[in-house]
Amino acid sequence: MRGFSIFELILYLLISSIIFSISMRRFEQYPADAERANFLSIVGQIKAAVMLQMMNGIAGGKFEEMRTLEKSNPMDLMLETPTNYTGAFSLVDEVSLPRRTWYFDSYNGQLVYLASPGLQIYSAAGDGSATMNSIRFQVINKYSEAAEKADEGLGIDAGQVTGLSVAAAGGPSANGGKWEGLVLEPVTPFSWKSQGISLSGIEVPPQ
Repeated sequence: MRGFSIFELILYLLISSIIFSISMRRFEQYPADAERANFLSIVGQIKAAVMLQMMNGIAGGKFEEMRTLEKSNPMDLMLETPTNYTGAFSLVDEVSLPRRTWYFDSYNGQLVYLASPGLQIYSAAGDGSATMNSIRFQVINKYSEAAEKADEGLGIDAGQVTGLSVAAAGGPSANGGKWEGLVLEPVTPFSWKSQGISLSGIEVPPQ
């Protein structure tokens, strides 16, 4: 039995170094991708809790509850809050809070996620190139714009939910408008891209 030739040894070392380099780059990206996956999972759970609360209100005809839930803390609707939820604060200095955590801004009625620095989180406002270090959500009631969209939504008059003219609250006219539901929406639309891998011409696109 013969040993490795010089060519085989060089080829083995080259392939091993490429695999190691790809693995190391991927492991370096795990914290960013893990944070993104954890964020999306929690957002999904909160949206499910808001929807469950809405369905309970519809089933019981308790539309006044939909009005009181607007700008409320959606974490209060969870059976168990995430371990990285720090609580509700008013006029808090975000610099003093740790990153990768949630908190409720009780002054503005917004749920806030403080992301790690350097992540690919972009605002959908403007040209979409502005980066974001925090993401804000609000629980709001959505309404169709007016009579031309009266067939949309849940078939419930907007005035029945609000108990007042929607236009008086800064929304569309309640005359002919329909309530589309209680939802969790970002205050500023955003996109959060996966980091992906780049290695000397070898591209693994972001998810």
